[in-house]
Amino acid sequence: MFRSSRMSSWCARVAVTTGVLALALLPGTPAWGQEPDETESTDTASDAVMTFLDFGGLGLGRSLPLYGLDGSAQITIPVPTGTVPSELTGTVTIPAWLDRGWLDVESADRPIARIVLDTNASTVPVSIPLTAAAVVGGTVTLELSSTLIPDATYCPDVRNDPLRLIDASVAYAGLPAIPRTLADFLPPVLRQLTVFVPSEPDSDVIAAALTMTTSVTDYYGAQTVNVVVRPDSELQGAVSDGPFERSVVLSENNDASAELVFPLDQAPPRLFVTGSGAELIDQARLVTSNVAELALSTKAFAGASVPPAVLAPNSTTLDDLGIGTVTGTRTASIPLDQTRLGRSVANVSVHLIGTYTPGSGSLTATVGGATLAAWPADDSGILDRWIEIPNATLERITTLDVTVEHPADSAAACGRTVVSEVTVDGSSVVESSGSSTYAPLGFGSLPQTLMPRVGIALADNTFANIVRAVSIVDGLQRMSSRALDVSVISLEDALNGTEPAIVIAPDGGLPDTVTLPLSSTGATTFTTVSAQGSETVLTLDAALPFASLQVAAAEGDAAKLIASSNGAPEELDRLLGWLDADPSRWYGLSGDVLFGAAGSDPLSLSSADLAGPEADAAADPDGSNGLLVAGIVAAVVLVVIGLAAALIVWMRSRRSDSRAP
Repeated sequence: MFRSSRMSSWCARVAVTTGVLALALLPGTPAWGQEPDETESTDTASDAVMTFLDFGGLGLGRSLPLYGLDGSAQITIPVPTGTVPSELTGTVTIPAWLDRGWLDVESADRPIARIVLDTNASTVPVSIPLTAAAVVGGTVTLELSSTLIPDATYCPDVRNDPLRLIDASVAYAGLPAIPRTLADFLPPVLRQLTVFVPSEPDSDVIAAALTMTTSVTDYYGAQTVNVVVRPDSELQGAVSDGPFERSVVLSENNDASAELVFPLDQAPPRLFVTGSGAELIDQARLVTSNVAELALSTKAFAGASVPPAVLAPNSTTLDDLGIGTVTGTRTASIPLDQTRLGRSVANVSVHLIGTYTPGSGSLTATVGGATLAAWPADDSGILDRWIEIPNATLERITTLDVTVEHPADSAAACGRTVVSEVTVDGSSVVESSGSSTYAPLGFGSLPQTLMPRVGIALADNTFANIVRAVSIVDGLQRMSSRALDVSVISLEDALNGTEPAIVIAPDGGLPDTVTLPLSSTGATTFTTVSAQGSETVLTLDAALPFASLQVAAAEGDAAKLIASSNGAPEELDRLLGWLDADPSRWYGLSGDVLFGAAGSDPLSLSSADLAGPEADAAADPDGSNGLLVAGIVAAVVLVVIGLAAALIVWMRSRRSDSRAP
């Protein structure tokens, strides 16, 4: 998941395909990191090991659609030194409306395959040889183009029923070369990064570990890198890394440097990073920095390299945001990522500049299915319109769809509808302002509310806490298109400061001045407080050890992400382990509380849903709102621990109180 300036040109081509391979260490042995659905075979004639990895498990998506009658797509596959791309295999889905067609594959303007589509089947297996593909700069770029002729009895909707490549995988032959210099330390594909730290780390080591892991995660982009933190006491007995694993050892030393040490000649080296204070962090930045390509040795010293602050502009363009020109069949979809904008934003407006297929009809701009603007299409085909996006519709990534519709009242008109296109030029301007009222609230506001710089505070500088910190920050980094700028600060500064912060207090014990969406008194009394200040209290007749990850962000205040428990740090570890097990779970978090207790998977909760109705209790003399809140809270706790009896008692007591004169 890494994007740095030294890899910018490579990643621009590899963003959709990063992580497309993993090879076996030795012939006849399982490939490192091999997934259950991966297969391996040995060609006895060439004595070559072949490994097949599916796109979905490598950040490429579950399918590759080719929209339109003449659809096209480009994929770029990394080719590590020492390996040769052999074959791309997969399955093509056949749209029901297809009469005949074919799929062409080219590399560097050279045809390498044509696949005639069998319309008698709903799917067609494909095999694309890659031995003739051009390897340029350590990558192979493939251009896939479809030619589709619809059945005369159909008016196809190619937007919703395109040709798709699914279940795709790539095979490579050969063993990747062992890196011999710092410049080559990071491979094009990284499955696991192991970071060894002292068992009793200080703030400098913690900062270096967070810098190393976030920069590497950012560097590899869409690829999911498994990050493991281990105590350096385990280094001596650690097994050597596989071809797509790397290990980094962090330690404090007055002699600052970054040095490769080879445990075995035929295994990747380990990177030993030493230094003190800011120098240690500088060395940690080296392998993903601008100057890494110059480090053509096994040891180097990196000078001061504090990244400049990235100021979020009020006005930018799609080109500047890395989105560029967007063209779509009937609909052009523009993903507005708040992390690309560099902050939590409000008052977003887009000046759409571009073209569309001329002719009578209409154009619409929508977000999430809601129409923001509609206007007539004409024969000029010129797109020039400002669109304002309401704050209430903003998400972490807000997709603005621009659609052209032309009348379809005949077979010929159906053909014109199919080929209609909209192009939004990369020069289109996006204007926004910073927001003190985060939209959306809760987990939907992360990580953009923690930008441009976030402090992280640990209740204690322990090995367990550094593991928790890396887990949280890496999860946030995976959702960001920019590298997070993390610093280690004190607990007091984190809780009382005016800057965004992440707080890790595994035993709880936070000051009374901290107001969380969900808090507890002891292990039996729970209080939920909404952003509007309404409150609900729940008392159980049995102790409930729990942990939580909560977004505490009142209007006008800096966002705080707080990981804590009610004296049950093991529950916090279980909760974070659940998030680590499937990185996509970070994307799916909703509300402002992730609640975990023994006996079930963690739950996403919203304090507004739990506590909000209490604000109207005074206007509700029969107590129905209070009973609604009690029912919601009861349902949540019932799912977690099954304490039905206690909840029923609590609900009845609330009903009695509400009817008391």
